[in-house]
Amino acid sequence: MAAQRGPLIVAAFLAGLMSGSALSALAIAKDYPFGRLEVFSEALSLIHGRYVDERDAGELVDDAIVGLCRNLDDHSVFLDPQSYRALQEETAGQYFGIGVGLVSRAGLLIIERVVDGSPAEQAGIRAGDRIVTVDGEQLSPLSAEDGLRRIKGLRGSVVRLGVERGEPSELLEFAVRRDRVRTSSVESAFVGEGLLWVRIQRFQRRTVEELRRELQRSTAGKAALKGLVLDLRGNPGGYLKQAIAVADLWLASGHIVSTVERSVGLEREQATGPGTDPDTRLVVLVDAQTASAAEVVAGALRDRSRAILIGETSYGKGSVQQFFELSDGSALKLTTARYYTPSGASIAGVGVSPHVVLGQEPKDSAELSVGELLVRVESLAPWVREDRALSLALALLSDHPSVQGWWKILLAEEASERGS
Repeated sequence: MAAQRGPLIVAAFLAGLMSGSALSALAIAKDYPFGRLEVFSEALSLIHGRYVDERDAGELVDDAIVGLCRNLDDHSVFLDPQSYRALQEETAGQYFGIGVGLVSRAGLLIIERVVDGSPAEQAGIRAGDRIVTVDGEQLSPLSAEDGLRRIKGLRGSVVRLGVERGEPSELLEFAVRRDRVRTSSVESAFVGEGLLWVRIQRFQRRTVEELRRELQRSTAGKAALKGLVLDLRGNPGGYLKQAIAVADLWLASGHIVSTVERSVGLEREQATGPGTDPDTRLVVLVDAQTASAAEVVAGALRDRSRAILIGETSYGKGSVQQFFELSDGSALKLTTARYYTPSGASIAGVGVSPHVVLGQEPKDSAELSVGELLVRVESLAPWVREDRALSLALALLSDHPSVQGWWKILLAEEASERGS
């Protein structure tokens, strides 16, 4: 029976290639050797009908698409319908789950944050809790993405979590009813007098709108900001247009990023004047997980001498991906362009280098180390004091004359070197 079904499935597959989205593909590449599909259909039919173990034809086709992507770059991948739906929910900023952010460390699945008002918060789950079981099943080492996939589910369904809390650890059980969770990609807090910390977790569809709203809310009725810390650590990227719009908030004019696409060529994205804050002193925090769209922002602000970067060299992803939904709800994520910072540099495999690397703090001409200025932030909240990069950012945003002089000299020298 399997051998008889194979040709029918292959015929249907080939028919599908010549309809719907495949027609648009033909318009893009009229000279593509579609005759080779006959060879592919022969191989698919033989495997489906004659291979010693029966294989599902749909899975074989999926495997073939995965194989196609393996010959491309690391960022071009095939997503099955379930994975694509989950990604859409994440980038939209809403999903059905319990409202936690996870991080995987040393084989442990740790709750990094709990969304305000979420089912998890209402159940009593806290940041720092370590998940050990889901629905009674012991967890082997999982990535944060796999852990979230296990926790998400149908609205109204219940997930049972076993978590360890504290040292020595206490084992706790929680039954949490899944519901719609709305997440913001932006959070902020005042970390000193006139000093605002803003973290962008990823670039979602409404990030620049959320950022504007957060800035307005935080500064309403207050004196002008003395400085702002933009925290892009751990930000994996997201929507390029949102990243461009975020950089535009602090650049009054000029170049933000260039993209080069095979079918379009070179395109330059320029800053626009309205709604821009070109004067507030700005420090950007980056680390090895700052990637993609987040690197566009960091690279633009660095190259344009608009901000000082502190932390670690970023990930180094200098390409742009687009999602193409297929007829069954699956999708291809394809690299369609490369991008370049305002100086014309590609950060692919290199990353964006910070001005100040942690552990290599600068000294001014009077040999006043920035470390000495950290004494000024000792009265701040523990989470700020314990964050070395953030503490250093606050020191560099201080009103001490030596620091202000160092700041001006550094940015002036950099601007001179770049000819900007």
